[in-house]
Amino acid sequence: MRKNLYLLLGFGILLLSACSYDSEKAVKNGDVINNNGPVFNFSSFELFLEKIEGKKPASVRIANYTPEGDPTLYNLTFDGSSIDLEIDRSKNNNRGNEPAKDNMTCKDLVKEDGHQVLTYTLESCEKDSFAESYVLLTVLKDQEDDHDHDH
Repeated sequence: MRKNLYLLLGFGILLLSACSYDSEKAVKNGDVINNNGPVFNFSSFELFLEKIEGKKPASVRIANYTPEGDPTLYNLTFDGSSIDLEIDRSKNNNRGNEPAKDNMTCKDLVKEDGHQVLTYTLESCEKDSFAESYVLLTVLKDQEDDHDHDH
């Protein structure tokens, strides 16, 4: 009986650790990370932008974290003409009534050059016959360079 309890406890811990997606894992996976401050692995996003400009297929994942550490993942895939966006909120405990996952196709990725920040927004995203826009990243201009992740 005790052996089964330990086995069950070990399985539960494994299951919980598999469900989390902390910023350490995101860094190891090469994700672009917005952790309520500096953006890490920004060079991966810049490479994605370069490929879009050259009309070459590309993909990138952006992990936006809440102050509580819950991620919302933006998986972007460019096929040479449009951008497929999958928003994955399945690991975000504070998503409220938002669905765990959303998929849509977007026509444009726009960079807005503000006074202190650069904002990257997907526009003309079609979902259920509605066109929407999604802000992907906001980067402070003085933090535009790639950062090391010190966690």
